[in-house]
Amino acid sequence: MTHHVPLQADRTRDLKPWWLIAGIIVITFLHYNTSTHYLLLHEIYQRLYYIPIIFAAYSYGLRGGLAAAVLSTLIYLPHLAQHADNRVYAINQYAETILFLVIGVVTGLLAGAERRERQRYEQTAVELQRAYDELRSTVDQLLLADRHASLGQMSAAIVHEIRNPLGAIRGAAEALEAIVPPEHEKAEFLTIIKREVERLNGLISDFLQYARPRSPELLPTPPREIVEAVVKLTSKQAEQARVQIIVDVADPLPLVLLDAEQMKQVLLNLILNAIEAMPDGGQLTISARQRNEELSLAVRDTGKGIDLAVREKLFSPFVTTKTRGTGLGLAIAHRLVTQHGGRIEAADGENGGALVEIRLPVKR
Repeated sequence: MTHHVPLQADRTRDLKPWWLIAGIIVITFLHYNTSTHYLLLHEIYQRLYYIPIIFAAYSYGLRGGLAAAVLSTLIYLPHLAQHADNRVYAINQYAETILFLVIGVVTGLLAGAERRERQRYEQTAVELQRAYDELRSTVDQLLLADRHASLGQMSAAIVHEIRNPLGAIRGAAEALEAIVPPEHEKAEFLTIIKREVERLNGLISDFLQYARPRSPELLPTPPREIVEAVVKLTSKQAEQARVQIIVDVADPLPLVLLDAEQMKQVLLNLILNAIEAMPDGGQLTISARQRNEELSLAVRDTGKGIDLAVREKLFSPFVTTKTRGTGLGLAIAHRLVTQHGGRIEAADGENGGALVEIRLPVKR
């Protein structure tokens, strides 16, 4: 049923001009076939022309009203010529045809103005509805953000308190290690306790850093120094994993306003992730380039790459592909880069593997 209504409406719109023309012709036909002795009928027929003229003007604006008035005048002129000998009657009829044009023009102008005004009101209504929807969405987001902030503060407080019993458990395990000899059958449980305490402590540290990040201390820093410092920290681990590190830093590079320690933390996280993504060894390339008004720091590996489903939410909290990962490392990296006014993106490498690129503004 819904498919037939538009077609029917289109047909009605197409036939409307023809109905107007037919109406004008019928009125003129009545004029031509009515004796002049019936002046009252002629007066009525003469006024009937205003109906199609006003309707055309209201439907099609100035052009429609003017076209209907001109057509009415032209088709009525032969009738006037027949009665040209009656001067008073002819003058009256000529004045009436002029009035046709005036009514058509005035009604067309008014109808066009009314149509534009209605469209303006409709557009305003649409914009107001859109603004209302956006405002309601913003309020909902603010309420949700407020709840998240409250939950985050509460979680941070709880996590912070967990550190105390963890420290006590670790101290007790170390005290027991001094009593229990290494060859004892239960000694391995103490090692497990210490390892799990360290893992939980690392998770707590990551969570607190994500929940309460400090503001960056922006200082002019050479990008090469940051890259070389991080490579030096990870060179031993890369060697053990049979990963070759290639440093490709353009020379010269401008000094960039950034927090060196925070950016080292970001790069360190990316490099360690890349090394873990190549369990059978491979090649890791760290490059630094200036692209227009941005510094590009890129980490490329030759691993298996990042699954597309994971890549879309890679920098969200608690998203990880590691069996024992916290899922906060890349989220922290994303937040730190964002605090520097930059952005971080992940993509497929040109020759396989993964590419993670950091873009930082050079000029501030």
